[in-house]
Amino acid sequence: HKPIIHHEFMNSEKQRQRYWARSLVGYSPFANAQPNLGHEALATLEEKGIIGVKLEECNEFDLLGDSCFGKKGNDVESRSTSTTRMISIITQNVDTLHSKAGIKHCLHLHGRGDLVRCMNCGHTRDRKEYHDRLMEWNRDWLEEATSAVQDRQNEDDAKGKRTELRPDGDAELGNKVSYDEFILPSCPRCGEYHHSQNSTSTTNDSHDQEQQSFFKTDVVFFGDSVPKHRFDISYAAIDAADGVLCIGSSLAVHSAFRLVKRAIERGTPVAILNVGETRVEKEGLGDDGLVTKLESPIGKTLAEVVNMLDD
Repeated sequence: HKPIIHHEFMNSEKQRQRYWARSLVGYSPFANAQPNLGHEALATLEEKGIIGVKLEECNEFDLLGDSCFGKKGNDVESRSTSTTRMISIITQNVDTLHSKAGIKHCLHLHGRGDLVRCMNCGHTRDRKEYHDRLMEWNRDWLEEATSAVQDRQNEDDAKGKRTELRPDGDAELGNKVSYDEFILPSCPRCGEYHHSQNSTSTTNDSHDQEQQSFFKTDVVFFGDSVPKHRFDISYAAIDAADGVLCIGSSLAVHSAFRLVKRAIERGTPVAILNVGETRVEKEGLGDDGLVTKLESPIGKTLAEVVNMLDD
């Protein structure tokens, strides 16, 4: 599986058609995923005040929007408007399962997969609403694609292959499906076309270059960078913590590893709950006793921690 690359999505209409077409077919199981024992245990630990740090002096909170906290259109409000500046969880995942479990102070470092953002005006909207619009505009295409997916599923079943749910909701449609006729709705706020801010005139007419506005999932694609203010907040949370618990990550991705490394360098104890070797062990960090490693099933282990606190 090759994930979409940021510059490919931004620069190619065909790549955007392909991404949103496959997403329209594959996103529903991804969106309907529910929290597990681990997510629910962490929500309980937050509610009990066991995890979380307050960051009252962290002004970068003012830069946060729906991409990081809460659940748009739900009872959980965006934390960017909250008077409590607090971080309990920093996650690389974009599935919002922590928020679904009830965690109120989860910083989604790489953004949230349940939102889309206009790349012109910055308008965000619920991804399900956007998918409904895609479905409305592409009913004939979707009918053909669904048939092709079913054929592929039947072939996989006959071969004994298991069709896995991809983390970004991307569906493998095979070579029989064309994306050329797939229609992408433009942003309702800024209209079908916008004037490029960076246009330069090559004629005496001095006309601005025009390009179509489009939506992108409000997550950090491969090849893009995590916004600096999210890292600033993450660093502030690490610095304020008296301990860091790293759960279910090999720390292979630098955006997570750098936070754990910062904690170790500052002398903050780190506990790692993960099945399998992590980058911390590979690089020999924490040999001075700051790092504790526990190889155990995450959900059952965290649930047992909650039970011990209740006893």
